[in-house]
Amino acid sequence: MTEHSLPTQVENPKLTLYAFHLCHDIATDEGKRVEDSEHLWQTFETLGQALGIESLATCRYWLNLPENGGMVPFRELLSEEIGRCLRFPIPFAETQPVTPQCRRNGELYALQLHDTYAADLTFRYTGIVSIDQLTDLNPHGKLLSNQIQPSLGQTLVLFAKPVSNGEFLQTESLKLLAENCVTALLKEADKNLPSPVYIAEGKLLGSPIFEYDNFAEDPAQSCHILIWLNCHDDTAKLEADAGYYHSLFNLLCCRHKMRFSYHQARERNRDARAISNQLENKVKALENLPGNVSERLNVLKQSFLETTPKTFIYSSYLRDIEDHRTAIITNFKNYNTALKQLNKIEGENELSFLQSFDNQSRKYLAQIRTDLNYLKPGETLFGHCIATMRGIVEVEQAEMNDKRQQADKDLQDHIQGIGVGIAAGAIVASNTGLITQPWKMPWSNQRSSIPHPFFIALCLSVLCSWGAWQIAKQRIKKRRFN
Repeated sequence: MTEHSLPTQVENPKLTLYAFHLCHDIATDEGKRVEDSEHLWQTFETLGQALGIESLATCRYWLNLPENGGMVPFRELLSEEIGRCLRFPIPFAETQPVTPQCRRNGELYALQLHDTYAADLTFRYTGIVSIDQLTDLNPHGKLLSNQIQPSLGQTLVLFAKPVSNGEFLQTESLKLLAENCVTALLKEADKNLPSPVYIAEGKLLGSPIFEYDNFAEDPAQSCHILIWLNCHDDTAKLEADAGYYHSLFNLLCCRHKMRFSYHQARERNRDARAISNQLENKVKALENLPGNVSERLNVLKQSFLETTPKTFIYSSYLRDIEDHRTAIITNFKNYNTALKQLNKIEGENELSFLQSFDNQSRKYLAQIRTDLNYLKPGETLFGHCIATMRGIVEVEQAEMNDKRQQADKDLQDHIQGIGVGIAAGAIVASNTGLITQPWKMPWSNQRSSIPHPFFIALCLSVLCSWGAWQIAKQRIKKRRFN
């Protein structure tokens, strides 16, 4: 079959958005939800307002979200009054023929899976429509990740029956048809969103399913699409029985959790490398410290104050990377459990294309291991750097304190010695009355044979003061060291 003879119509197409948003994490208190836990429901209300869908615009009215509800393996969030599922009509689109056979309807199903809010938002046509009209199932690209922005990620699944007029469609023709469907769904998408490409195919419930992805690391830029073409007589009934549903839901949830954890780990790796570069510059600066002790101490103290908190942050980033690695390992096991359950359901299933994500997850873990192997030695190095700076500061500070204390002690010795000397000199000087004693000059005929008594008293005063000072100083030193 040539491209020109490909089906241009599909019957009863439905586009399902599987979106996943974190509602609890280990950083929050037990029973408390994360700050933006209701983002998904708020976004759906905004979407309902934009599309004129009143029921969707007030969907939180029907949600039962326990104020202090903790993590649970499975909880349906919509009220029993509406059968746990919110159903609504969708106003006719501008490009849609106004016929009863081409009505659009929708439904919302909401769950909590452990620490995650999960939503199934489905827009569907009843009847036969052209492939071009699939654009109206994703009007203005509003069901894409850059619009919905669930924290963990999302997948779009289109289920439709090709109208082939009884002709048998080869696999290659079905692949071309699937690509036409993707093109129609993304016709009004933001051009800045990376386009998905074909990556794999398989079978689910007997009908072919094609996978497309743009491999964006950031969940807000991811575009993961499954095109499931109803080409087997049993597929419609098996799909309606929904035996596959919860296993597929869980599998997609685990898939997006792993990609989210990997994205977060890579973000933390980049943050840690940035701090590592800053800390390495601090380490190199230790090789060129000032010669002056006082200046050197000031530089070391400043470096210590700057390095210590950064080292703590660096260690916390490594801990976060380890946590994300653990999350990937946990969800890797859960993903494989869900995949095994899918393989057991009734119908012909060939799900090796889903198994390929198992290999991708192993690559995630290998990359994180490489990142940690690079970063962990830095944690030890920076710890040694802080210990070295602390040791240098303590040693030089102690030496400065010793010198200061010694200078203070010497000053005290001088002061005490001088005090003793002054006291001794004062005693001798008390004999200054001798200055009035009669005395003849040496050149006089009746000169005195000895110096003037005042000079004798003055010399004795100086000598006694000096001697007393020396004796006092020596005794003070001996007493201090003893």
